Amino acid sequence: MAPRHPADKQAPPDPAVSVDRVELARLFLSATEPTEVLDAVARAVCERTAFRRSVIMAVDPVRGVVHGRAGFGVDPTKVVAAGGPVGDYRVISKLSGSAVPLVVPTSDVADMVPGQCLRLFDVHGPIAVQLLRSDRLGLLGVVFCDHGATSGFRPSAADLATLTELSEVAALAFQQALLLRRSVSLQELRERSRIAAALHDGVTQQLFAATLEVEELRAGGALDEQATVGLERLADRLGTALQQLRVALVEIASGGVPYDRGTQEGDQAVASRIRSVLARVGAGGGPTPDLDVTGEGPEPDAVSADLLVRAVREGAANAGHHGHATQIAVHLRRGGSWWTVEIDDDGSGDAVDVRRVLSGHENNSFGLPSLAKECARVGGRIWVSDAPRLHGLRLGVAVPLTAR
Repeated sequence: MAPRHPADKQAPPDPAVSVDRVELARLFLSATEPTEVLDAVARAVCERTAFRRSVIMAVDPVRGVVHGRAGFGVDPTKVVAAGGPVGDYRVISKLSGSAVPLVVPTSDVADMVPGQCLRLFDVHGPIAVQLLRSDRLGLLGVVFCDHGATSGFRPSAADLATLTELSEVAALAFQQALLLRRSVSLQELRERSRIAAALHDGVTQQLFAATLEVEELRAGGALDEQATVGLERLADRLGTALQQLRVALVEIASGGVPYDRGTQEGDQAVASRIRSVLARVGAGGGPTPDLDVTGEGPEPDAVSADLLVRAVREGAANAGHHGHATQIAVHLRRGGSWWTVEIDDDGSGDAVDVRRVLSGHENNSFGLPSLAKECARVGGRIWVSDAPRLHGLRLGVAVPLTAR
């Protein structure tokens, strides 16, 4: 039996029970975080209708997935665990051209909503479904409502009208919260990039110059044993400080993402570290990663190894955040004199634009220009081209076994 819209056969709701949109707007707009908005919506649905439970799933149209974000009357840990491909939720396509909620009878629920989602919420009766849609951002989410274990419950026309008005106002509040979050994130990224660039061009260069001066003094030879030992200690400390500062700059520019130094103590193998980076990319909802390792050769020194790993991290982050890629393919080639890594993606990035970023012509970017400078400093090279198989971008880095 196909699901139908009960509102099609029922009388229109009494205007007296219509939701106060001003009150709703005040309620939802008081929450500035996206999750807080959805929590308020889930609670309001149950407080203002006969529904006892509500679950809100957010829709990510770029990656084509649905994931649980908020709920009322259900275990929140189960809500977060729910999700899956958008295509599994047939109810979304069923509602795509409708402005009123859809009531799915018990006999059709399993056909409209995937089983892994229904099992998490233990749905036994009919459910009412409405979309959260924005004129600016498109489809944002889906609201599911039911009466818990009561299989004979049928929502009234007033309940459905209230759900519609709640969803309309909630979509605007959710859109505002998302745009605010993006604006704040962009400002934070710009500020981090500015600070990192200033430190790189100032403090880092001063430390490097001091290191060179110490080396010149040590090479002079006209020093007693005590002065030589002191200069050696100073050179070691300057080198350590310089390396720690470079690590801190990467973390600042990437928003506090820890600098990867191996999957476990003593494990400095480049391939293992790259696998660790890619595992976190996949687990964090980023592009699906794939790693191919070819060739044989001795492990590069610490500086060259760090650059290879950093290239993968930068390439994967840019592919997901800016190119909206769904796949990345990493090819690591190990040689006797040089090691090379290439990161291909299926995103929408433009090679010409990225080359401008690499050249330092984009003032708001730090990660790739910094990577290019480090490659040049150690005698390596960096390039950007089209990815032949995935039809997105390719970022390549080659470094010598021993940094210059």
